[in-house]
Amino acid sequence: MNHTINITKSQNQERHRPACTRRHGIHAPIRDTIREMVISGKLEAGERIDEKSLSEELGVSKTPIREALKVLASEGLIELLPNRGSRVIKPSREAIKNLFSVIACLERLAAEIVARDAPKHDIQMLSALHKTMSIFFTNRNRESYFDLNHKIHETIINMTQNPVLVQTHSELMARARRPRFIAITSEDRWEESIKEHSLLMAAIELRDSRTAGEILYKHVLKTGETYLEFLNSTQ
Repeated sequence: MNHTINITKSQNQERHRPACTRRHGIHAPIRDTIREMVISGKLEAGERIDEKSLSEELGVSKTPIREALKVLASEGLIELLPNRGSRVIKPSREAIKNLFSVIACLERLAAEIVARDAPKHDIQMLSALHKTMSIFFTNRNRESYFDLNHKIHETIINMTQNPVLVQTHSELMARARRPRFIAITSEDRWEESIKEHSLLMAAIELRDSRTAGEILYKHVLKTGETYLEFLNSTQ
C-alpha cells in the first residue's frame, strides 16, 4: 500500500494561517496515517520506529513524523525513548484487562443513558448505522465493518452529551483500537460481535436501560478477552 502523502498545497495554504492551526493542519494526516499503520499491524507492537524509512514512505520530512509520534505517544500507542527514538507500545496483559474494564464501565453508563434519555430521531440514526454495519458483516467487509463499529461506539458515547465521559472514552479508545481490530479477525468473535450489537439495538429501541448497559458492558469485556486469547496463541 502506498502511504505517500501530498502536502505541498496544504503547506502553501498553511503559511497564511496562525501558527497554532498550521501545526495541526500539517501533522494531522501524518498522525492519522501512522496511527492506522499501528492499528493494522503494519507497525507491530514492540517494533522500533525507523523515522528515516517512515519519512521516505510517507513522502515527508522527519520533523512532522516526530511531531506526529509525540501525539501518538500521548494516546498511549507509541513510547518515546530518550535519545533512542521511539517504538510501538506493547501493553502487558494486565494493562489490557484494566483498559477494557474501564471502557466497559464507561460504555455501560452511556448505553443506559442513551436507552433512557436519547430522543427518537437519535435512536433512529443509531439504528441506521447498525443496519449498514450489518450489511458490511454480510458482505464480509471487515475494514468497513470495523470503522463503522468504532463510529457506533463513539456515537453512543456522544449521545450522552457528557463532555467528561466523551473525553475520557476518546483517550482510552485510542489505546484500544489495535486490540479491537485484532479481536474481529477471529471469525467466532466477529459472529458474536454482530449478534451482540443487534441485541444492544433492540434493548435501546425498547428503552430497556439496564439491559442495554449490561449487553454493552459484556460486549466490551469479551472483546478484550478475545485479544488476550490472541496474544496467548501467538506465544
